[in-house]
Amino acid sequence: MKISIIICTLNRPSILHQTIMSVNRQALAPRQIIVASPNLDHVLQETLALPGVEFVQTPIGLCKQRNKALEAVVQDTQLVAFLDDDIELAQSYLEEMSRLFHENPGIIIASGRMLHDGGRGARISREEAMEVCDTYDKIHNTDAPLSYKTVDSGYGCNMIVRYASIGSCRFDERLPLYAWLEDRDFSHRCTKGRCAPVECENAVAVHLGWRSGRVSGVRVGFSTVVNPVYLKRKANTFSFSFILVNYWLRCMIGNILGVVTRDTEYDRVGLIKGNIIGFWHLISGRCDPEYILKL
Repeated sequence: MKISIIICTLNRPSILHQTIMSVNRQALAPRQIIVASPNLDHVLQETLALPGVEFVQTPIGLCKQRNKALEAVVQDTQLVAFLDDDIELAQSYLEEMSRLFHENPGIIIASGRMLHDGGRGARISREEAMEVCDTYDKIHNTDAPLSYKTVDSGYGCNMIVRYASIGSCRFDERLPLYAWLEDRDFSHRCTKGRCAPVECENAVAVHLGWRSGRVSGVRVGFSTVVNPVYLKRKANTFSFSFILVNYWLRCMIGNILGVVTRDTEYDRVGLIKGNIIGFWHLISGRCDPEYILKL
């Protein structure tokens, strides 16, 4: 199938370059690789010289960057892959995703299986990620039957969509900057009343989980509290009990434990401060994700 890649980036040119090198090693080559960023300072010149790479200048903010990049997608594209700029793909990733969508015309959104997810756990180096993917490539059989399972949402670090099926659905630009939960919101609206998102077991990748280039801990902490409530009010994306357990309690407990154990991976103090500001924001009768721009 004809696949276009969209990678949004900010302040991580070297990491981005290695990710695109991973894309260029794919058994099934994409027709275009769209790099969306506020300006060329965020992209190496050697990256722009790689085959298939196109640059799109965008405002800052993941949702704005993705929406602007969608305007550059070639119109007869069948699949659009949204990749984080710190991911390493097994060589068969796009080939298996193509097979999944080709054999299952009802699927609208799919993500791959993470061999290691540094975004939700310990950060991993590019070299380690490449080794993990290389080991998988040596034993992977592309003739093996497809295996996939239904999930709540596409995973934003590697989310593939059937281009013709999303219509006018776009990412919510009221979720600014890092855009916490933009993948859940987009998946919910695109698939409501249709085939739920799936995770393809055959298409695998490693998410490095690099922290550089992200917004401050205070802003992320605020978004963790406010964004789920905003999405519930807008599209009934979550139940209140789900928000309470999976976002509020889990994040608050994780941040407190992080302070106690002196976790240096995240700005735990900033996250807690942002959590408190978020709760006060809601208690004050407001629910505005864009308030983080004032923090």
